[in-house]
Amino acid sequence: MSDTDRTLIDTTRAHRERMLGALAHGPQATRRSVNTNVGRLLGSVILGAVICCACLGTSFVVNLLEDRKQQEAISAFQAAAAANPVLPGGTVVKDDATGFLLDQATGEYTDPRTGFVVDPVTGYATDPEGKLIDTRIGWYIDPATGYYTNPTSGITIDPQTLTVVE
Repeated sequence: MSDTDRTLIDTTRAHRERMLGALAHGPQATRRSVNTNVGRLLGSVILGAVICCACLGTSFVVNLLEDRKQQEAISAFQAAAAANPVLPGGTVVKDDATGFLLDQATGEYTDPRTGFVVDPVTGYATDPEGKLIDTRIGWYIDPATGYYTNPTSGITIDPQTLTVVE
């Protein structure tokens, strides 16, 4: 068999396959555009699902970390409220009426935890920035609301309900 005969047979076979494909699936131009659009649609749906899963996972992790931070703040508040203050010594004695340290030489009351001078009537000390500190636990207090703020993390909680205040 010569090369021209093989070429003719291959060409005829290719034409028959094209005709059979056109008969079974329609014209070739229509088939290509449908297959391309279906692939794009399927790719878009898969990409959208991946993006949704990533957003959901990120939201879950961020919420979990925020909850953990709030629980740590509440635990720190409870631990600070139960902590034992520093013991007095020298000319400084513990005043049984207030629980503060009284310097007998100056007559000033001092917070045993922070070393700040304390107002014996309210029991609050003022730090160098002017914020009031509840001397029992070492947290900032807002006298208007009664909310406590952790000086380390900055999280504010309501001591009555033990919930985080935004």
